[in-house]
Amino acid sequence: MSGDRATGEGRRGLWWAWTLLVVVVVGAGGFAATRSGLLDVDRVEVVGVAGHLSSAQILDLAAIRLGEPMVNVDTDAVDRRITSEPWIEAVEVVREWPGSIRMSVLQRTAAVNAVDLVGRRALLDGGGTVLGAVVAPDTDLTTVRVDTLGQPGTVVPGVDLLLRAAADVTPDLGNWIEALVATGDGVRAELVGGVDAELGVGEDYRDEMRSLATVLTWVVLECLVTIDVSIHHNPVLVRDEARC
Repeated sequence: MSGDRATGEGRRGLWWAWTLLVVVVVGAGGFAATRSGLLDVDRVEVVGVAGHLSSAQILDLAAIRLGEPMVNVDTDAVDRRITSEPWIEAVEVVREWPGSIRMSVLQRTAAVNAVDLVGRRALLDGGGTVLGAVVAPDTDLTTVRVDTLGQPGTVVPGVDLLLRAAADVTPDLGNWIEALVATGDGVRAELVGGVDAELGVGEDYRDEMRSLATVLTWVVLECLVTIDVSIHHNPVLVRDEARC
């Protein structure tokens, strides 16, 4: 009986040894497979709506090397590198086995020109993020005056009303408006010829812009100093005879 017991224990020991060997071999094989050319990065793809940055520029930011093992690609680090660029709002980096990396990119778009009190200029997106310094304003965008501009990627505080007003400037009014500026009463539009248009405070400025466009189209502008459309259905005009 003791011999049978010893034989059984020997067989069980041998079974465990073979099991351990198989696990080690399979694990080593799996690790080797992840390091083999079969699971290297063969392709890096950028998808998303085209914007300020080209696909080639985004690939440069990502810094993913073709031929490196897929498991070595740190997707979080790639995300940080790409979103360090102010023009990039968000990115999703996904491994697509066996050998592709796909990056879905959302780019910011310039909403306004901004100029601060010392004359520095930059483009801002619709949330007030500084996209980058510029020498000359974009003629297709409305200009807003702000106290100070931070570094690209920072958000300019207190510009919500200006951005709302700028979003509702129509192309015909864009030819009249030199700049939008925040005041204690809301938003003022500085117009060509030195006339100020008081727009007030609003959730949006569509009605105020329509009222201003009507005044500029139908009213004699001679001697005008101020156009107040903050109560859009009842615009008030102030003239200065000394300017006539």
